Amino acid sequence: MAPLKLAVPAETISKKLSALTPGFSGADIANACNEAALVAARAGKKAIELEDFEKAIERIIGGLEKKERVLSPKEKERVAWHEAGHAIAGWFLRHADPLLKVSIIPRGSAALGYAQVQPHEQYLYTSEQIQDRICMTLAGRAAEEIVYGVVSSGARDDLERVASYIYAQITKYGMNELVGPLSFRDPEESGETEKTYSQTTAELIDQEARRIAKEAYQRTLALLREKHEQLTAVATRLLEREVLSREDMIELVGARPFPERVSYDGTVTPPPRSSPSLAQATYTPLMNRYHFCIRECATEQDRR
Repeated sequence: MAPLKLAVPAETISKKLSALTPGFSGADIANACNEAALVAARAGKKAIELEDFEKAIERIIGGLEKKERVLSPKEKERVAWHEAGHAIAGWFLRHADPLLKVSIIPRGSAALGYAQVQPHEQYLYTSEQIQDRICMTLAGRAAEEIVYGVVSSGARDDLERVASYIYAQITKYGMNELVGPLSFRDPEESGETEKTYSQTTAELIDQEARRIAKEAYQRTLALLREKHEQLTAVATRLLEREVLSREDMIELVGARPFPERVSYDGTVTPPPRSSPSLAQATYTPLMNRYHFCIRECATEQDRR
């Protein structure tokens, strides 16, 4: 950061960057710094502020804002309810990642809205933690069903991730009682041509996956119906402002009812909470740093 002209001490910036960029390489960090300088220059600033770094990281991970992509009022309203569902579920589920920002501004090539959560380094997950993340991922679709009575194709990406979480629980992490403490190799990953389990086991895996998905969806619907007043408040404010911060969420629905995680000297969310410690650290993280949920409903070929 030495060549950069900063509006705040470099130590403060570096701590914040550390909290927001787990998994970034040195080149990624350099790219974020260069992008922050460009963001500040476009705004006519004489020095780079903390918010410029935050916007730069958001742009690198999520893509450019597509303000020229004009949604119809009905579509924009649906996106707002969808994102409000994710925000409320994440707020009231203990093991969901703390929210930093939720937006209904189209971004990148496909995302019509997104919820940005506090990133953190975690490689091991309990079944309870995975279940909360599944429910949070389903919450956009659940909010649409509660408000409109029907769902849209906007939750496609959410459903793909839910399927990957559930099948990983059953076939990789041994977290299903009926299938048992077994981990099966994925033919696509191992290069094998056939599955390493029988057709009967495959049918059992599919049955359990559907059961887990249905139970998680019903749990999510129940949570959002219980918090319908807060859901409405967040969706309404999103339609008014398009972007809500963590501070806005606290104003609208109150403080999150769980102790928060400290990330890098408490630079993101105090106070501290101890995290679970397990024996091994070899799994791939289940959650991306940022969550971009609603996807464009049709490709160019579909439109033709």
